Amino acid sequence: MNESPNTLVEYGSVIDAHQMVEPPDTTELELEPGHPGEHDAEYIARRKELFALTRKHRLEKLGPPFVTYTPEETRIWREVSPKLDELHRKYACEIYLRAKDDLAITQIEIPQLRTLSERLESETNMHLVPAEGALPYRTFYEYIAQRGFPVTQFIRHGSHPEFTPEPDMIHDCLGHVPPLMNQDYAELLTLIGKAAAATPHGDQVLALKRFSWFSIEFGLIEERGETKVFGAGILSSTGEIPHALFSPNATRRPFVTETVISTDYDPSQMQKDFFIAPSLPFLRRELESLVRRFNIPVL
Repeated sequence: MNESPNTLVEYGSVIDAHQMVEPPDTTELELEPGHPGEHDAEYIARRKELFALTRKHRLEKLGPPFVTYTPEETRIWREVSPKLDELHRKYACEIYLRAKDDLAITQIEIPQLRTLSERLESETNMHLVPAEGALPYRTFYEYIAQRGFPVTQFIRHGSHPEFTPEPDMIHDCLGHVPPLMNQDYAELLTLIGKAAAATPHGDQVLALKRFSWFSIEFGLIEERGETKVFGAGILSSTGEIPHALFSPNATRRPFVTETVISTDYDPSQMQKDFFIAPSLPFLRRELESLVRRFNIPVL
């Protein structure tokens, strides 16, 4: 990569490489400028309530708390879930569809994370960790290295249910959680976590972050000659699914690791760069090759 060892380019800005290894901790709710709920006092109060509750449970290792969801939150879930399911049946990869059916998340009620976590633990030895929001990448993957997947427990703002600029319950439960039922997927994710948690080099953390972004988060995959949706960020957005597959404003290229780890992105916008992996075993081989090249002792 072209960045120097001391500075890196992330989201179009130059950052201190040390931030990738020891990221700052966010102790209070922060909504980015332009967030759909930034002027909604009731929404902000609810987000602060859930932020404090889930942060306490994460830091004290209490497991996911039970949350009583409001009628508005349930309305949003019931509006988005059926629309996503219709798109999933057409465009999602088989790994995701089989796992989603096995997990049987209802379109009527927002699931409780503790119940989902118990099911995952019995299937693939993964468990869910309550998260107050988007955790710093290094922190996020330190949990995954221990087979814990951080999941939020708030719902996106109702004014824009088709898209969220940050991970919410819909993104996590209808995007990330189902594939964790697949053992090969779980092992791929865990290896990324182990490598990202073990390396002391910020440029390697950033490379692994981009590898996971363009695969686990926003990846496409080939199945029987068709391009299918693989990434959770696409799977959890009714707008992102057709955009990723059909938009003339997006590029779709074969997954070449060197290109992938050199490609920057903006997580707050609809994505413009997508990479197509030929298979899940291919991603595993590419990841193992990258980890060996970086001399990270986790294999």
